[in-house]
Amino acid sequence: MGSWSYQCLLFSVLLVNSVLPSYSCHDHERSALVQFKHSFIIDCSASFFPAAYPKVNSWGVHHHNADCCSWDGVYCNEETLHVIGLDLSSSCLYGSFPSNITLFNLTHLRHLSLSDNHFNLSEIPPKIGQFSKLVSLNLSDSAFNGQVPLAISNFSALSTLDLSNKHEDTKAGSQLKLQDPSLEKLVRNLTRLKELYLDQVDISSFVPDILANLTLLEIVSLQVCNLNGQFPTNVFHLPHLEMLYADGNTDLMGFLPEFQQNSPLKHLDLSVTSFHGELPSSIGELTNLEDLYLWECLFSGPLPSSLGNLTKLTTLDLGGSNAFSGDLPSSLINLTELHLLSLSHLQGRHETLISWLFNLNKLTSLSLDFINLWGEIPFIISNLTGLTELDLQNNGLTGGIPHWLMNLTQLNALRLSGNQLEGPIFSSGISQLENLDRLWLDHNRNLHGDFDAFLKLKFLRILNLAGVKLTFLGKNTANESVPKLNSLILKSCNLREFPPFLRSQDALEELDLGNNSIHGFIPRWFINITQETLYFLSLSNNLLTGFEQPMMFLPWSRLESLSLRGNQLQGSLPIPPRSMVVYQVSNNQLSGSIPPQICQAGLMNYFDASNNKLSGRIPDCMSQLSNALVILNLERNNLHGSIPATYPESCNLRWINLNGNRLEGSMPRSLANCENLEVLDVGHNHINDTFPSWLGGLSKLRILILRHNHFHGILGHPKVGHDFHSLHIIDLSNNFHTGDLPLAYLQNWDAMKDANESKSIAFGTRVEIYIRMPGHIDLSMLKYNYSITIANKGNDMQYARVLTVFRVIDFSSNYFTGRIPNFVGELRGLQVLNLSNNNLQGGIPLSLANITALESLDLSNNRLSGEIPQSLTQLTSLEVFNVSHNLLKGPIPQGRQFGTFDSSSFSGNLRLCGTPLSQKCGNAFEPPPAAITNDGPEEDSMLIDWIIRSLGCITGFAVGCALGKYFTDRNHEWFVETFQRTERGSRSRGRRTARPGLSEQAFQLSYGKMILLMMKGIMSCSNQERLALLQFQQSFIINCAVSDLSTAYPIVNSWGSQPHHRDCCLWDVVYGDEETGHVTELHNKRCREFVMSNVVEQIAGVKYNNLTSKGFMTEFCNCENLLLVPPGSPGKIKLVSPLGLPQQLVNYSYRDHDNGRKSTNT
Repeated sequence: MGSWSYQCLLFSVLLVNSVLPSYSCHDHERSALVQFKHSFIIDCSASFFPAAYPKVNSWGVHHHNADCCSWDGVYCNEETLHVIGLDLSSSCLYGSFPSNITLFNLTHLRHLSLSDNHFNLSEIPPKIGQFSKLVSLNLSDSAFNGQVPLAISNFSALSTLDLSNKHEDTKAGSQLKLQDPSLEKLVRNLTRLKELYLDQVDISSFVPDILANLTLLEIVSLQVCNLNGQFPTNVFHLPHLEMLYADGNTDLMGFLPEFQQNSPLKHLDLSVTSFHGELPSSIGELTNLEDLYLWECLFSGPLPSSLGNLTKLTTLDLGGSNAFSGDLPSSLINLTELHLLSLSHLQGRHETLISWLFNLNKLTSLSLDFINLWGEIPFIISNLTGLTELDLQNNGLTGGIPHWLMNLTQLNALRLSGNQLEGPIFSSGISQLENLDRLWLDHNRNLHGDFDAFLKLKFLRILNLAGVKLTFLGKNTANESVPKLNSLILKSCNLREFPPFLRSQDALEELDLGNNSIHGFIPRWFINITQETLYFLSLSNNLLTGFEQPMMFLPWSRLESLSLRGNQLQGSLPIPPRSMVVYQVSNNQLSGSIPPQICQAGLMNYFDASNNKLSGRIPDCMSQLSNALVILNLERNNLHGSIPATYPESCNLRWINLNGNRLEGSMPRSLANCENLEVLDVGHNHINDTFPSWLGGLSKLRILILRHNHFHGILGHPKVGHDFHSLHIIDLSNNFHTGDLPLAYLQNWDAMKDANESKSIAFGTRVEIYIRMPGHIDLSMLKYNYSITIANKGNDMQYARVLTVFRVIDFSSNYFTGRIPNFVGELRGLQVLNLSNNNLQGGIPLSLANITALESLDLSNNRLSGEIPQSLTQLTSLEVFNVSHNLLKGPIPQGRQFGTFDSSSFSGNLRLCGTPLSQKCGNAFEPPPAAITNDGPEEDSMLIDWIIRSLGCITGFAVGCALGKYFTDRNHEWFVETFQRTERGSRSRGRRTARPGLSEQAFQLSYGKMILLMMKGIMSCSNQERLALLQFQQSFIINCAVSDLSTAYPIVNSWGSQPHHRDCCLWDVVYGDEETGHVTELHNKRCREFVMSNVVEQIAGVKYNNLTSKGFMTEFCNCENLLLVPPGSPGKIKLVSPLGLPQQLVNYSYRDHDNGRKSTNT
């Protein structure tokens, strides 16, 4: 900012030495300059300034040019002949800047400018401190990198310091840092400083109060420095301050103070900050103000009428996210010097605005976007004939494009996007606006026209017609005179092929042909035309199948953003160029492995290859790519192996989605280095690990999805004081966690306690990326919305956009025990709570009624007892409620949302009564009449009949009835628990799906069975077989590393682990005959992979001998891999025709011990 002007001023006073030919510079300084010249190569692409040239080329070329004081850019003191000034700005210098460069021999330097060169990410050498007499130092835009040396803080005579990075192409990765020393340490001794430029230097701290002590300051420029905290208001009162630029610091807060009379302030820019409050009426005291930029701040309230006092204003930008209200003050009619006026997003009525616009006849730029303008385009704008830019986008404007717009013959830029305009485009004569170089007509109601007519606008560089219905007459050829477009957006324009006119467009830098119906291959001619120019390309959501010329590497050498998502691309994943920043290839049919060469794109921020058919391992180098990578999405592929293990301390990842692959192993502990991580989704894999408590220190982590893996063990206690305090969503469902629910963690989850989220917006990561767009480098804010799949309202639901108010806990389908802690009620922001399919006991906490935002509550398939709290009827947002298959009793609460739940929400609780169940509530519980179960109607009917007849024939009938009455009344809880478990053991011990409990019909039959089984005395398995299983368990140590299967987990750990677990028929994967008590089955009925091996040699009663018999293979309906190794015991296995095997079975193999044969099918 202002570097060119102040250099001219500084060095002009030194030109006098050029008329003193009788003097000659010092030899050692001449030699130092020559050696400095040879330290670099000349490459004018290293400089951005169009007039850049290599000043050092003329140094010492001829004998008569030996006097270095006469060299270009060199200035000497006319008395001492020492070199005191060196201006090598925009000199095409390229190369690393040596720490011992001979430049430091020029110890008398007072002015040094090396701006606009390329020093290849070199650090500023600490030896720069030898220039102790420096008055001005300019190192801007020269690809210096790293920490600013502390030595600069010792330049007590310094008047101008410019370390800014305004124009540097960030694909070089250069950024200076001012953290140690901090900004405060840097400026503390610079008491003579008048101009300070630190734009895009990473300061990452607050603005120190000491800045207000530098009373000579005239210019302060701190644009995009990651500043935060409160801006010191005293800086506004610096007596000589004319320019203050603090824009682009989104976390910088503050307010405008009361201003004093006769303030020298001329330029004030606070755009894109968090400055807030009302504009003080004293702002009218800034009578010297020429530019006021408050765009994208948080100001509110009415605009003060004193703004009309700022009669020198040429620029007024109040648009963006401000919330100004009320009418515009009529005093603004006095701002007759305005050249730029932006009132976008302004609330309130705007009749006043329309009435005084006619008085602003010097306006050249007018932005009235997002201000709720309705009706036709206001005719009064036709009087502003000096306009060069007009922005009316995103209003409610209707009708056609008016013909009077042709009066604005000076227009260079016209933006009419996002309205309800319709009709033919060229009936308005828009092609007569011969000076147009930028035109946006996208996203209107029904605009249409012939594309060839746009090619009459000879100066057109940027054209956006997204959503316009176009026709292509195809009259223009590559030889005809057509504008050379830099940016072309033809998204959603009904295209079916690559437009032929593109053959003439060899200057395109941005091209979007997304959301069309272009089919087939990407043609060779298109690549040849664009491969040297394109920076941005989108071909997303078409019907493309690949490249006409197959290629391993993408051909566009300068490409920084590419979207090929939503096509039908086949083949391997193309390797992007090193320049790539955004790479989207999701939703295609790409196959093969991810090539490790992808890691050569070391600047990539965003990589999305989800929903393809990629296989193989994730390259280890991907973890090192995390220095730049912010978004990584590889979900729904076929990747296997482990997650890359080494994430550096500089990890920048914010979003990782590896869901839906076949990844295994453990979670890499180095993920804890990713301090910016907001979303981690590794659901639906084969990861075998304990709960990653070591992630708790990631203060920004909001979403953690670990569902459908092999995580196991207790959750334990937090490692630090506030683990996971920012969590909004946690999903641990369908794993193997044990122990109590983690009360200590629940107490830390502060984000779930707040039920008053101020804004309901989509969770997402804003990725700041620099992409070179037509004629400039554009900072693009790329918003990546989070998409997750979680269980809600009884089903797995995919959320394409996750709102910030959405809070979920899903611990379902694990092995949690104990009670539901009362503290859960403190998580008042929860919307979904799913604790189903565990072994939870105790009552339903009354505190759940405090979670007023709750929409879905699932506590089904546990062992909860007691009554359903009546207070839950206060949950008026509750849409899903499921407490089925527990041990609950008493009346079902009535009223409000409970009137909407059907009987399935309460089934399987034998002592519940009331609507919607058929069981009516009374004073005492009586068993319902007998009914027939679905499992065996004839058998069970005969059994009841047999019981009744037998009891009638024995003398102990009365005693039997008395015992039955005694046990069912006095020990009803024991009875229901025992026989509900018996029912589960015989029908559905699978832990990965909902476990059906004892139905009401089954209860009616079991009333008779209970008496029979009590008389037999076999309420648990055989003691001999229980001991055999325990001995087998103790014969081994647990080490999951010895198992080949990725799904392996220590099944036997739960055998007999609790005193009440004596019944081995209730142990994991153990199944017994409900009548004999003998162990009959050892297998996991809900498995993906199943092994039957010599474990069963210890058990004598395995009875299945025909794998295709009815009732056995149905249990394997979800299996994909089956290994059968029969023991040489009475329970031999007979393999019959594989036609009887389930269709889901991918692989099975069978080994016959009798003859050693092995049969395999794939």
